[in-house]
This record gives sequence, C-alpha cells and structure tokens, in this order.
Amino acid sequence: MTKILLFDIGKRRTGVAFFDDHVGVPLPLNTLQHHSIDEQIQVLMASITERKPDRIVFGLPRLLSGEEGSQAAFVRSIAKKLEEQGIVIEFTDERYSNDAEMRGDPDAYAAWNLLQSLPLQCILQKPRNS
Repeated sequence: MTKILLFDIGKRRTGVAFFDDHVGVPLPLNTLQHHSIDEQIQVLMASITERKPDRIVFGLPRLLSGEEGSQAAFVRSIAKKLEEQGIVIEFTDERYSNDAEMRGDPDAYAAWNLLQSLPLQCILQKPRNS
C-alpha cells in the first residue's frame, strides 16, 4: 500500500491532495488555513498524523527558468521545519502543472493537480526510508 500526501504550500493557505493506491485515484482535500508559520506547521503535522502517508511531497514553485525564487525558498523553509521534526519531504516541480479552473477549493485542486502529474512509477515506488 502506498499513501502520498501532497501539499501546495502557501503563506496563508495550503492546498492538500491525497493518494492511496487502495482507492487508486488522487483526491483533493480541504485547504488548510493558517496565519503564521507556527500555525502552518501545526496544521501540516495534524494532516500528516491523520493521514499517515508513506510519502510527503511539496510542490516546488520554480521560476520558468528553472531557478528557485522567493516562493520556493519559503516552501523549502517550511520543509526544513518539518524535517527538524523527523518528517521526510520530497519535492515536485510545479512549473508546468495545469492551472485549469475547477469548481470548489482552488488550493486543494492545485495540490490534486500536482499529485496527478506525478509519474505513475514515482507514485508506486517505495518510500526512501523503507
């Protein structure tokens, strides 16, 4: 069984998507609201504790050139705070993810779209710490 939790990290809202190979399709979850970095870490940890994923993936917002700008630095700073608590974070390039308009929660659908864009072999491979 493989469970992947993908976060589309933002400064006030974080989109969340979840994949469980038992279900077989990625699902958008509710967007996490937060007003500080400490609160963001708390809601991320609560989501991780609730879903118990094998892998945690953050969308990494690179510039079109491939370089990392200030938003990517922010995402990496959040990842570092989680890694300090023993959480392993993987990254996926979100530059070319489809931003199609969807009804409902746009942040959750952004995370869902990123999770769908991961190659199947990436989704089904064993976690790095197994």
